[in-house]
Amino acid sequence: MKLLEIIEEHTGAISPQRLKKELKREGIKVRRKRSENKLVKFLRNLEFKQAAFITDKGFAGEYLSRCGVENIFKISREDLENVREAKLFFHRCRAKIVVGFGGGRALDVAKKVAYDTQRKLVLIPTAPSHNGIISPTASLYEGEKKKSFLCKYPELVVISFPLWLRAKRHIFSGIMDVLGTITAVEDVFLANVLKEEEIKTRELEFALTSVKYITRAKRLKDIERALLCAGLAMKTSSCYCSGCEHESEKALSKELSEFMHGELVGVCTLICAYIYSQKVREKNLIFPPESLFSGIFELYKTCGVLSRVKEILSSQAFMGKAQDLLKKSSKIRPERFTLWNVVNSEEIDFREIIKKLLQK
Repeated sequence: MKLLEIIEEHTGAISPQRLKKELKREGIKVRRKRSENKLVKFLRNLEFKQAAFITDKGFAGEYLSRCGVENIFKISREDLENVREAKLFFHRCRAKIVVGFGGGRALDVAKKVAYDTQRKLVLIPTAPSHNGIISPTASLYEGEKKKSFLCKYPELVVISFPLWLRAKRHIFSGIMDVLGTITAVEDVFLANVLKEEEIKTRELEFALTSVKYITRAKRLKDIERALLCAGLAMKTSSCYCSGCEHESEKALSKELSEFMHGELVGVCTLICAYIYSQKVREKNLIFPPESLFSGIFELYKTCGVLSRVKEILSSQAFMGKAQDLLKKSSKIRPERFTLWNVVNSEEIDFREIIKKLLQK
């Protein structure tokens, strides 16, 4: 049975109406700004309502400044030190609403600040570059180690398709991040078989529905729905959308910062799927391990991301550093049971795997 047939079997019918109902149940409002003029007006009105913005020092921060927004905290890094400084900033300007504006790093800092200070949270992702645009989880550095912090859902998410349309590379990054759900869900079943960890039907259904939406995406609306489903799948834990592939991404991201989060997840998903196909023989997993790699490889071709994955794999930066960095995968998050608890990454010849992937 093909991957998409298995996914279809486990997802049932999460219609746009059910997705809307679930968002309402979680207290999440989704608003769309279909023109930049309307977005700019909304941003200025937010500031009048005692909101302050957390953003980055690149495009997003410059965009806010051009819009005339004044209460802006620009992060230098997605870490607990920036969270601490942002909380002091919000105290000084007496803001009542935390607005995360930008990519995943700014949004994650905003989630933690809003959670810690019990303020309302508004998230405005400027591109669909990752699967966490509404998730209650923040991925932040504590010292030199990246950790996940369970925070809260936003009260409001604002989607601006005009901004999203500017970011083609970011769109493909978001697609790859969602496709990483496949190996993450395989890890969930592996943990169930070997450690008797519970499988939560609701979270599983929303995680796999995000993949279904992304593989059928014809327009930005479909990508939006995929990312919303992913966020709902992470209600109590990110494990349904973040497994061995994200642990390997964390091993790479600090040294290979020229690549986007979703891009590295996309590469690591393919590598992890290959290792599953070669090393894992457990029964009763959701996807037959022996055909996991070939199934994901075909989906990458269908979704138009395979060429970018191969471009990264063959790059001088990746080839020069990946072998040593990926060997750290088993040590990144051993408390979350994944492929890397069964296979010791130190014993894997990643250089040989990369060579084989490039020959496909």
